[in-house]
Amino acid sequence: MVALPLHTRRYHSRKYDQAQLLAGSLAKCVGRQAPVGWLIRTRETQRQVGLTEAERADNVAEAFTASSDVTGHDVLLLDDVFTTGATARAAAIALHAAGATRVEVLTLARAFTLT
Repeated sequence: MVALPLHTRRYHSRKYDQAQLLAGSLAKCVGRQAPVGWLIRTRETQRQVGLTEAERADNVAEAFTASSDVTGHDVLLLDDVFTTGATARAAAIALHAAGATRVEVLTLARAFTLT
């Protein structure tokens, strides 16, 4: 299990990473590990709220780098909220590029708007 990480600046501002807390708790419940450092956000991105789907994708493109520790592993990518999938997609691309064999995404919530 790999948490979708915050950028270090946002982490230091908040003092916690909600996705890592979720991943750690879930991993403990199912007897797995949630290693820190397998995926890092290498570029600070603007908040996604109010951005279109295309703007969200551009905002997070190439914002993640994965460790070679993922090579040959199936990865469950954990995040708190799934809106358009742009962030999860960008992270999954980085994990695959580093050698993950399979990436699946699990989120606590799904955000959407009624129009």
